[in-house]
Amino acid sequence: MIKKQSLVKTKPNVNTSFMKLKVLILISLLYNSVCNAQTIENTELMGEWETINVSIKNADEIPQKDAIKFMEDAFLGSKFNFKGNQVFRITFGSEADERIKELFILDKTNWIIENELIKIGTKTNGFNLMNIVYQEQDDKIYFALPMMTLEVKKLSNDQPSEAEWIESEEDDIPTVEPVDYSKSEIVTKVIDDAAVIEFQDAENPPLAPECKENWDSQKKRNCTNKFINRHFMRKFNTDLALETNETGKIKIMITFIIDTDGKPVNIEATGGPELLNKHAIEVVGLLPTITPATKDDKTVNVSYKLPFTFFVAN
Repeated sequence: MIKKQSLVKTKPNVNTSFMKLKVLILISLLYNSVCNAQTIENTELMGEWETINVSIKNADEIPQKDAIKFMEDAFLGSKFNFKGNQVFRITFGSEADERIKELFILDKTNWIIENELIKIGTKTNGFNLMNIVYQEQDDKIYFALPMMTLEVKKLSNDQPSEAEWIESEEDDIPTVEPVDYSKSEIVTKVIDDAAVIEFQDAENPPLAPECKENWDSQKKRNCTNKFINRHFMRKFNTDLALETNETGKIKIMITFIIDTDGKPVNIEATGGPELLNKHAIEVVGLLPTITPATKDDKTVNVSYKLPFTFFVAN
């Protein structure tokens, strides 16, 4: 038996960026530069740097302590690699929340030094993803960001080589899109639990449109994960959080089944305010059809979990 239900539809979200929301998401901290920069040459910067200490500016005045920990966990132990070919790579700390990996689009972009600023991004986006100020004080080196300062140490050097300029992939920018929520399909099906396998256990997992059939299982899973997470981040209307009068950390756990037709069914959301839980279900209902998982050459139902965490400032 299949049952379709309709939710109370929210107004289409016309926001174009998380920067317009009163949501304390880490990506909003990285766009502006700070003062007191010191000069550093390209060859001095080239190589890998590790963050050994994180200092959050005015931490005592920030009521959302979870947000502070979120930032500290993300950057403590993080590594910044300014490669000699102008490619920038970053890995976040071992304690970083999984959500940080989807929020940031810094990895495998480019870097330049301009007007005493280390600028991260690509030529097409004006290197505006992140600005870093290099500072030296008391024999210590710091990378200063708008709301935090990272004490760093250099792990290795790199040598100049032919620059590899990377094209900007606009689809990678986690902006909120205008959405017609009336197209959301909320489907409930009777499915035997014994006929459902965990997403992580699927040898031939569900495959999103941008993923390749000839990849290995883990790469397929990573690709489909990325597709679903970005879909959710682009279409979830975080403005609704302001209607709940909630502040601080909000965590919603969304679960659903990707059925044998490649559609999300039996969608549930818990943990957040009811309005946001319902909206999370609605957003998942907008997922396009993907290639279903298979086992022994037969399509199978796969269970999927999607945790979604964000912070709402006062």
